[in-house]
Amino acid sequence: MNKIVFLFSLIFLFPGKLFPVGFRYSPEDTLTISRQKNYDDAGQFYISNDSASLKPPHLILLNNSNETFPLKNLDQSNFQCLLQGDLPVFKNRLMDYLEMPVFTIPLDSIEEKILKLKSRETKTQLIVGLNASDSILGISPLIKKLMDKHSSVVVFFGKPETMTQWTGIADADGVLLSEKSDSVSQDLAAQSLFGGMGVHGTLQKEIPGMYAKGHGIASKGGLRFEYTHPDSLGLNGDRLNERIDSVVNNAIDQEAFPGCQILMAVNGKVILRKSYGYHTYDKRQKVQNSDLYDLASVTKISGPLPLLMQLNGSGVLDLDRPFSDYWADWKNGLFHCSNKDTLTLRQILAHQARLVPYLGFWRETKRDGRFKRNLYRLEASPDFPYQVDEHLYLKERFTKKIYRIIRRSDLLPDTEYRYSGLSFLVYPEMISQMTGTSYEELLYSEVYKPLGAARLVYNPLNKGFTKSDIPPTEVDLFYRESQVHGRVHDEAAAVFGGVSGNAGLFGNANDLAKLMQMYLNKGNYGGQQIIPRQVMDEFTRVQFPENQNRRGLGFDKPLLDNASKDLDDAYPAPGVSASSFGHSGFTGTFVWMDPEYKVLYVFLSNRVYPTRRNVALFELNVRTSIQQFLYDELSTSSYF
Repeated sequence: MNKIVFLFSLIFLFPGKLFPVGFRYSPEDTLTISRQKNYDDAGQFYISNDSASLKPPHLILLNNSNETFPLKNLDQSNFQCLLQGDLPVFKNRLMDYLEMPVFTIPLDSIEEKILKLKSRETKTQLIVGLNASDSILGISPLIKKLMDKHSSVVVFFGKPETMTQWTGIADADGVLLSEKSDSVSQDLAAQSLFGGMGVHGTLQKEIPGMYAKGHGIASKGGLRFEYTHPDSLGLNGDRLNERIDSVVNNAIDQEAFPGCQILMAVNGKVILRKSYGYHTYDKRQKVQNSDLYDLASVTKISGPLPLLMQLNGSGVLDLDRPFSDYWADWKNGLFHCSNKDTLTLRQILAHQARLVPYLGFWRETKRDGRFKRNLYRLEASPDFPYQVDEHLYLKERFTKKIYRIIRRSDLLPDTEYRYSGLSFLVYPEMISQMTGTSYEELLYSEVYKPLGAARLVYNPLNKGFTKSDIPPTEVDLFYRESQVHGRVHDEAAAVFGGVSGNAGLFGNANDLAKLMQMYLNKGNYGGQQIIPRQVMDEFTRVQFPENQNRRGLGFDKPLLDNASKDLDDAYPAPGVSASSFGHSGFTGTFVWMDPEYKVLYVFLSNRVYPTRRNVALFELNVRTSIQQFLYDELSTSSYF
């Protein structure tokens, strides 16, 4: 956050200059990441119900130089994981917090070359996992050499007394001892490493020449997600899962959607994370928790909104000044007419600005059902950079026509709540102009990388993901005349090459939930204040209740009389508090956060496959029914 505030202050002192951001997102970063499906098939939790409330006394923090443990500032280091011995659960849980290259000793010659090449990077942070019961005695010379060069945290799985035979462990900046190496212990160790849970164990015996009896450094949890079970919070996990399973399986049977992901968290603890069904109705590929869904309008609060909040928090963006002060195209002039020059960002973000809901820009690119030859090419070039389909690229200058169409569009006659996505098409370019850095680059470096959210991306097929990682959306008979798969479903976002503020992001439930938990934490996650608390408070409150407008700034809110409605008429579930907020997406996505109950709920699906005419998701009231199940459980528990 300090970096972005400093950046904006420099821009205002020296307008027109470009200021680089430290992190440059590149496809190569993603390509080096292991793409295994790092999840099990039974709910993705390695802790059984019987051990869900287990405190890990067998975890002991022995070294913590420079407060390295738990790991912080994920955006400031290049993380690499080195494993010696079999530690599959440890590796998989690490990936839930941060995707990174993982190397298992012994390496083949190519892997060793890759590791040495990546280890030349500055600010490398090593995570070293050692399974004493399943590897050759002693640290690999290659690992020891890298530990001498870089900051390192060692997680040792084995009996304390055997540590004396592993020369060099005590030299690491952080040393975590796990006396057991079973699946539960591996899971808890990884969670502790990233601050999901605390460590409070002490040695029952001396480790000669290394640590005294009773030694152990306390480390707090709550820094990031803890992955656990509903039972650990006093909820009836079996009943909650059974009710959710029933609704989801019935919806899949009725072809409301072919598959989905669901995540629920309470007080920063993920109590349910589950994938259902398949990518398509032919049932060839099961949905995995790692799969990326087209987020549709959830992009609005996941893409431009966090950057707008940062700009507002740094004093660069005033909610009550004319928006045309920041987007000059809306200024009214003698030869540049605009009816939008006095609209404020507050009015616009609250959908109170009289903007029309939608404009079909893509229709301007076709004539008599055919693509205009002057606007499209089959191959990319500087003049035709925007990929809208597999082999179809739109002319760069067409975006100027879009901005002109928006500027010239009529305003609605009445000042009242009317949802509109038009301004979100403008925000990415406006943010880029204001900061001197591309919108997408800034979003990755200032928001997603600190969260460890590598699976929140625009244009995933250009970032190392494949179609097998992404459930398809619609067979588009209107615009592209093809199956949309791995590219944005929304036509307006498509004409911007997939990078837009109204739609375009893809993500899985786990990484999207990190962003939403940051919102729930008043802008804080992983020990970093990404958005100022007061800004979060302002953006999540109802702005124009006197006009019967329930909206916050960018965020959706419950109906103003939601608590008095039954489930069929409420939006969202009637159990949510008035302080809650979230957003939904056209493709069948939904996120909702509730500060009063500390609840987070994510639902992702591709209900528009194979056609948007499928509205069974709404008719069956799937998303809010599932949401209400959690509130029902909370009301009967002793947690609050």
